[in-house]
Amino acid sequence: MRTVTRRGVLCRTCGLAVYRQMTSDTLLTGWWGLFSFFVTPFVVLGNAFGARAALHRLPEPYGAVRPPLRPGRRVLRRAPAMLILTPIALVALAIPTLVVVGLLSGGGEGSVALSAGDCVRNEADWPEQQLRKVDCGSPLAEYRVLEEASCGPRDYLLRAEYTIGAPGRPGSCVTPL
Repeated sequence: MRTVTRRGVLCRTCGLAVYRQMTSDTLLTGWWGLFSFFVTPFVVLGNAFGARAALHRLPEPYGAVRPPLRPGRRVLRRAPAMLILTPIALVALAIPTLVVVGLLSGGGEGSVALSAGDCVRNEADWPEQQLRKVDCGSPLAEYRVLEEASCGPRDYLLRAEYTIGAPGRPGSCVTPL
């Protein structure tokens, strides 16, 4: 890890050019080190609020022997900034997208709300439950959801995910057909 400081007599345009170039270099190479990985964001933010404010106090260019430096593109429009900001933006957008997709999908196949009289098929072996609602006239129907709150000796107790939010009065057991 190293810190670079440029000193010189600069006009506002040249100071802006140096600031933008050094910030781009920091965004590109400042991450390579365990301690640097955590310090670099604070250095960039400190320069954005500290050094950038000092640029406004510099005089406009006048009467120089050579023309002022070209400031170039803004820092956020340069390749190093895009290289860093693109993955951060993708992660920031992916998290809410996954939450919305999860809410809209209803949690997948296993979260079907069942009510008394529904017929189901278990896609797993008991005591595991991976229930899928099917038509009672279908050859795939294996069990019927009971109205009774108590299970008989041949019945299976439903997990709570199949009874919460069910329309009507939810059953708590399934019996073989």
